[in-house]
Amino acid sequence: LMTLPGRNTLGVLVCQDMWGIVFLALQPNLHDPRLTTLFESFVKGAALVLMTLAASRYGLPRFFAFVAKVPELMLIAALAWCFLVSGAAGWLGLSREMGALIAGVSMSTFPYNLDVIAKVTNIRDFFVTLFFVALGMQIPAPTPAIVSAAAGMSLFVFASRLLAVFPVLYLLGSGLRASLIPSINLAQMSEFSLVIASLGLALGHISSGLVATLTFVFAITSVLSTYLIAYNHELQRRLARLLLKIGFASGDVNDEIAAAEEENSIVFLGCFREASSILHELERRSKAVVGDGVLAQILVIDFNPPVLQELKRRGIHCLYGDIAHMDTLHHAHIQAAKIIGCTISDAILRGTTNLRLLRQARRLCPSAQVIAAADDTASALELYEQGADFVYIARLHSAPYMADLIARAVENEDVLKEYREEERNLLKQRHEVLP
Repeated sequence: LMTLPGRNTLGVLVCQDMWGIVFLALQPNLHDPRLTTLFESFVKGAALVLMTLAASRYGLPRFFAFVAKVPELMLIAALAWCFLVSGAAGWLGLSREMGALIAGVSMSTFPYNLDVIAKVTNIRDFFVTLFFVALGMQIPAPTPAIVSAAAGMSLFVFASRLLAVFPVLYLLGSGLRASLIPSINLAQMSEFSLVIASLGLALGHISSGLVATLTFVFAITSVLSTYLIAYNHELQRRLARLLLKIGFASGDVNDEIAAAEEENSIVFLGCFREASSILHELERRSKAVVGDGVLAQILVIDFNPPVLQELKRRGIHCLYGDIAHMDTLHHAHIQAAKIIGCTISDAILRGTTNLRLLRQARRLCPSAQVIAAADDTASALELYEQGADFVYIARLHSAPYMADLIARAVENEDVLKEYREEERNLLKQRHEVLP
């Protein structure tokens, strides 16, 4: 959720849940799809949602505040509310599944939701297991027809997610990377689709053979999506190359970043929390001197549009690009940089590592001083062995310390050399419980 692709992925999932609620309101009356009947179901569903949310806003907090005095009652009260809304949905002629979904959404809005989630998780997992076991026992033995149909439907799911999600995000200006990764992350059939399918089977809307086929689709896409999500950045890079060749733009227009190479004395590769803190310190110090000081010499390369917008608002030079690409660093005109720093650890980086960035920086800027990041002492010592001038470890080096070090290194190239051996020796002497 700290990245734009992650927030886009979650946003699409929330939209899917909203449409799922709408469809569940209409599903029981699909056997009589007259406009008046469907409209009546929609009105009943909307009324149930509004009444439930109103109760969760004005009534449930007081009720659960009273119940919270006896922790054992919290789970019972939560289940009672769920069954109450589910029963109300059934009484209105809607699906009970819709009522359960609305009840869960309404409970997520009051302060005791974390305690309820913690207590309900075990029961939820137990009944989810029963649901899938019961569904699996109804699946007939796979036949060539079912398997081939499931394979074709799986391809349709992948293609439809790509064609439905990618154009919207791209036209909204998210760029290739932030548009492709959510499309890859979402390329699977949801287990909620099986709930809708099983309800359709119970209502006589679809056949048991179609439910069996959809179950195989769910199994295929769930297994494949595990690897698609794990390698989404590699897949995105390959798809981006193809899209760039046919005329797509990579991201934001960077005409305003056509500054001279000598202005980019300090280059930050990526901007996450640590870099944000260091930039804040440099910004605060620059305001205390005549002119822009060190701040005017900084270039930040990142692919998160909200981060770039904030950097531009603050007057900091920035460039949209993926630091995992050698071409990005080449076209960013960092050859004349004095300091190249990456404060993002390998646990956060995707598609590259600090060691790889160090080697790329050495190829592009042999004379630059390179600051790399590490999570542990072993990785830090390895980066020093590979030629890093300074290794930043977030739990050891504060943002003011790094800001002061960078500002001094711009003026004096020997500063990092002086600290290099001292830092290496200090790291070798550290014998922590968790190195």
